[in-house]
Amino acid sequence: MEEQAVRRTLFALLSESGVEWSEDAGYIRFRARRDGMVWETDCRAMDGQVLFYFRFPFRAADREKTRRVCNELNARLMRGALFVAEDGSPVYRCRAELDDVFLASARLSKALEYGAAAVVRYWGELEYPA
Repeated sequence: MEEQAVRRTLFALLSESGVEWSEDAGYIRFRARRDGMVWETDCRAMDGQVLFYFRFPFRAADREKTRRVCNELNARLMRGALFVAEDGSPVYRCRAELDDVFLASARLSKALEYGAAAVVRYWGELEYPA
């Protein structure tokens, strides 16, 4: 799928789901909530794929410790990876491959669901690393 078709598919999915989103500097941005947790998701649409960046809303108090925890958690993740961004916030990154127009919405949904589950599952371990 070309980038414009990828973008249209992503916009349609977000709109159908009732998600308010905006565009800024090439990213599609929206906030997600679950169980009192709120985080920002940035998406970058490209030819044949969408990259998702799920940004935790806090900064690592100890960046080195948080990096070590990210490495440990990455061994458990089946898709994507956790890292510490320049500003010190933990981020989960994954992608949806959109090489089939008929599977595009399902793949986008799966990536968004997996990302949200990773954020919720690892929130405490990243906010208060042991």
